[in-house]
Amino acid sequence: MKPIHKKYLNLFVTAVFSLVPFYQQAHAEEIDYAADGQRRAQSAGEFLVGKPAPDMKITTIDGSTIDLSEMYGKKPVYIKFWATWCIPCREQMPGFEAIYKQYHDQIEVISVNTGINDNLQSVKPFLKKMGLTMPTVIDDGTLARAFQLRVTPQHVLIDKQGQFSYFGHVDDENFHNQLERIIHQSTVHQSTVDKVSIAHSPAPDAHTYQVGDTLKNLAFTTINDNSIELKFGEDNSAKVGLVFFGPWCEWYLEETAPESSKACTQVRELLEEKSKSNNMKWVSISTNVWSSVAELHEYKKSYGTSLTIVFDGDGKLFEVFGVNQIPTIILMDKSGRIESKVSVQDSEFENVLTSL
Repeated sequence: MKPIHKKYLNLFVTAVFSLVPFYQQAHAEEIDYAADGQRRAQSAGEFLVGKPAPDMKITTIDGSTIDLSEMYGKKPVYIKFWATWCIPCREQMPGFEAIYKQYHDQIEVISVNTGINDNLQSVKPFLKKMGLTMPTVIDDGTLARAFQLRVTPQHVLIDKQGQFSYFGHVDDENFHNQLERIIHQSTVHQSTVDKVSIAHSPAPDAHTYQVGDTLKNLAFTTINDNSIELKFGEDNSAKVGLVFFGPWCEWYLEETAPESSKACTQVRELLEEKSKSNNMKWVSISTNVWSSVAELHEYKKSYGTSLTIVFDGDGKLFEVFGVNQIPTIILMDKSGRIESKVSVQDSEFENVLTSL
């Protein structure tokens, strides 16, 4: 073997050590994701801790019903939100199953798939692969709004009195201490608890728009604090397209959910082209899961896009339009009538993109 020339050896050493900061940065970012997720989860729930949790009936994928109101006063509740495409969710699943096996007689453990880019066909094989045996629900967005979902995974602990006790993201010592605490706390009479009742049907001011419904107008505030008011049925009215998305969809789902990642890229590129036309107004609406105004600005910068973006911080826009999939496209004609609504999970999604 020929000896390495000193000049090339020095270049090699320099190159190797030049990579150290990049490795450290990547490693630090990985650690920060866990810390950031914990911060987001706790921030979302900080005003709810100590307050009554909602009375809700939850239907599992096997058709069983869990009535939370019947749990309160008898045993605490542990609700865990997750997704099949979520890497830390996968990592936490063995521990999640271990908790269920150890404590299921003492605490009601409920597994909640977010339903975001998931369905029964993706969830069932995942449960089998991970060996999960606790009751599992696929959410349509209702539970996410009731329990302030902001990250995946997200832990929600409700104590024996039916009050919110803890919100978190990481599976660490503090989480297990909180779990042990609510399991072994003293029982308080149910009569001392004032609970919040959540109607199963939307309130009049929270109507969910369906295909065929007609809107009179729409008003938004963009991430640049610009106001947008769209009025329908007037001479100068235009067709409107709403695109519901997440700024992480393209890069995060590239390996774990490639079809969804590809769809998000296709929609962004399509909108970039179509938004230059004056015959239709497009508005992109971002989820509040793993998202913020700052991250949406970074999204625009990273992809070099000029799209009009609205941050749905409280989830109300996703709620009123009945959206839980990313991406979802809703098209309205000049009169404000909703002509179509299609998500990445619908068979006609590709056809709609082609027609646009």
